[in-house]
Amino acid sequence: MLGKHETIHGSWNSQLTFVLAATGAAVGLANLWKFPYLAGLHGGGFIIAYALCLLLVGIPIAMAEVALGRQGRKSPITSINALVKKAGSAPAWKSIGVLSVISGFMILTLYSVVGGMALAYVFSSAFGEFVGGEPAQVVDVLRRLQSSPSYFSSWHTLFLLLVVVVLARGVNRGLERAVRILLPLIAVLMLILLLFSVQNGAMKEGVNFLFSMRKLTPQGWLDALGHAFFTLGVGAGAMMVYGAYMPSHAKIGRLMLIVAVLDLVVAVAAGLVIFPILFVSSLEPVAGFGLVFHSMPLAYSTIEGGQFMSVMFFVLVTFSAWSSAIAVMEPAVAWCVEKFNVNRRFATLLVAVSAWGVGVAAILSFSSWQGVQFSGIGIFNGLDIATSRLLLPLGGLLISLYVGWVLQKEFIGPQFENYQPWFFSLWRLILRWFAPVAIVTIFVSNLFELGEDLCEKGSDSLLCSTLDVPSEPLKVNDGELSSDSTG
Repeated sequence: MLGKHETIHGSWNSQLTFVLAATGAAVGLANLWKFPYLAGLHGGGFIIAYALCLLLVGIPIAMAEVALGRQGRKSPITSINALVKKAGSAPAWKSIGVLSVISGFMILTLYSVVGGMALAYVFSSAFGEFVGGEPAQVVDVLRRLQSSPSYFSSWHTLFLLLVVVVLARGVNRGLERAVRILLPLIAVLMLILLLFSVQNGAMKEGVNFLFSMRKLTPQGWLDALGHAFFTLGVGAGAMMVYGAYMPSHAKIGRLMLIVAVLDLVVAVAAGLVIFPILFVSSLEPVAGFGLVFHSMPLAYSTIEGGQFMSVMFFVLVTFSAWSSAIAVMEPAVAWCVEKFNVNRRFATLLVAVSAWGVGVAAILSFSSWQGVQFSGIGIFNGLDIATSRLLLPLGGLLISLYVGWVLQKEFIGPQFENYQPWFFSLWRLILRWFAPVAIVTIFVSNLFELGEDLCEKGSDSLLCSTLDVPSEPLKVNDGELSSDSTG
């Protein structure tokens, strides 16, 4: 007989475990390769704007996901289906659960590819392949990895196996133990790298780059809003399934605030780790894929003791990708257990094999499948665009609308019974008005950015003439990840 807050998959033994698990889901690659660059681009005011957007957009929607998960106590698909039926809502709202699991699965394939690259770079750094400080050496390592699908796939496979080992053991023996080890290790690695930057990097320049106060432009607010939405993994199903394992007495708002603060601290610390090292090596601050897999190994290669720190840096990247991959794979695994009535090991294997196949297709898009494109977009970038610019915003919008406008108070209110009534009313007011407007703004901005990208690559669509972007010959660069979906 299951207890009050137990599920067929298991339950967190404490609120601390939920905080660690949710933080592990939130602390993704975007903390390392996007937030610091945006903070430097827009100045210290960006961090304040980002914190406000977290408070008004990211946290409220994440709270809604956690509440939906704890209400259903099962996978996102099963929980939403049961809730829609019980509440008498239109069947179309069942798409929330489906979109969450699909988005999480697609992000898993991206993480398995990038995480595999990070693993490869751990060993490349350890064996001194970047020593010497020559850009050609770094480029050669990346080119060798991307030009050999079998070699690349072996790292992708190894990373996916690390995820499988955790999830196959269940919530308590696998997930719970993993996050209790991974998150402290991430914190220790971040501290070691930060101390190295203080001692060997241009810390004054790095601090000025991140915190100097400048007038925040509308684009800065838009960037803060977009990153606040993506950083907590809204729409990917992780928070919903982690909420299903949460103790019934836990205060959702307080715990999500703690998660958001920890996520912000890690993001700021990442900036202090990265940019002083770049500046002391006379390298320009960049964002995304190029920052992690080109600029950082090149920067560390020019500093005494940098070889060891490069290993530590890519171990940190691997652990960050690992904790996030575990989170986005769990919704699909939980659903397979429920849907097909199979044991957890078989369900994990089923999801992993599927993700492995999609990941291999993405890897091939770097080499022999470069010609497989849709409107100039290859498989790898297509997965990223579909999730970060389409599915995740759509999922977040549906969640805010359903919980804010459609779901009656009696079906979601009990999840906030340990709060004052005004808190529930304020939270739902934000979900009704502010969050949808913010998400639509993000969505429209994403569509315009996508349209401009396509036009720059030579599309002749009507959209291009509307945007007035000059058409240029298509240049394939499927190694450039846009860094939103991996938040």
